[in-house]
Amino acid sequence: MEEIPDSVPRNSTGKYTIIKVRLTNWDTNHFLMYLARYLRISRKRITYCGTKDKRGITTQYFCVNSDFQPERINIKDAEILESFRSDRMLNLGDLMGNRFTVDLRIDENSMPKVQETVDQLNNRGGFPNFFGLQRFGSIRTNTHRIGKLIVAGQYEKAAMLYLYDPQYDSESYRINFAEHNDPAIALKEFPERLDFERSLLGYMLEHGNLQDAFNALPKSLSMMFVHAYQSYLFNRILSLRMKKYGNLLEPIPGDTVLKVDGLFNAYKSEEIQVNRLNVQKISGMCRNDTLRISIPLFGYESRISSGEQGELETKVLEDENVTPDMFRIQGYSELSSKGERRIVSCKPVDFQLGEKGILKFSLGRGVYATSLIREILKDAEIA
Repeated sequence: MEEIPDSVPRNSTGKYTIIKVRLTNWDTNHFLMYLARYLRISRKRITYCGTKDKRGITTQYFCVNSDFQPERINIKDAEILESFRSDRMLNLGDLMGNRFTVDLRIDENSMPKVQETVDQLNNRGGFPNFFGLQRFGSIRTNTHRIGKLIVAGQYEKAAMLYLYDPQYDSESYRINFAEHNDPAIALKEFPERLDFERSLLGYMLEHGNLQDAFNALPKSLSMMFVHAYQSYLFNRILSLRMKKYGNLLEPIPGDTVLKVDGLFNAYKSEEIQVNRLNVQKISGMCRNDTLRISIPLFGYESRISSGEQGELETKVLEDENVTPDMFRIQGYSELSSKGERRIVSCKPVDFQLGEKGILKFSLGRGVYATSLIREILKDAEIA
């Protein structure tokens, strides 16, 4: 996977150093912390465009507010491909999308079926824009559960769940901590590689509780928990919509549609409300890939849709016992989220099916390749 960044102006005397790094089995947050320690600077002086998990090989851009020599960086499984200076800082979301190369490891006889499946997906308007499983944790898929506790104001329970989750954890050091609840002992047992867990334990040792312990974590990591819960709600609503209507390309009165670019990135400031008078015109624009139906990523400024779509959203919120205003997080105002909207379907761009099942394609920012692959394997019946 390789990031497609927004245009970044180059200036040989610029304030920031931009590095393009190929990472193998590094997730973004852990690499950022390691790079900050390596350069002996605050992690706050390093920014990035998008977060990636540690599976596979990724190519990412990082922006460093410090003077150093990129060619001298020697970090295992991290190769500096390019570096340049710029006066513009990179921030989360400064991406057009990502290019993917995926090895399906299928035999030659299955390849025509894969191409047929992709063609059928495109004719239906693309694949459902679910958040992939890695959004909820690469090993312990519980980030959304931690996020729900944060949104509910149960901060100490949220921190404890990050340290020990009986649903996933079998390591003795986690189980021991759940039994004795002593951070001093836990710090001796938790491996050094678990930087974030050790930060929470260090906070608990100093303050005697975990109530405000998320202050010890990078803001980007703490926000990830809240975002994961928003993503979980989105996936549930999208699943209900697919079950009820099947077709994700045909809008209904009460929907909100968004304009999209060639990579299906949405112009979120240009919302169009669907009603009985414009539904046919909007349906045609959805089929022409200039508009897409959207669903809320709920936050404190979000409004529930009208009509039947609103009924689906209300059902999920009531099942979860959560309201949009709860995303204005009283104990951690910096983790509050005003919410936004996300399109329900998109298409792979520049799709190529090569020899031995090698797929190459591009997706807009925030779109998960795993969601596309799941649909291909499911519909092609080759999993």
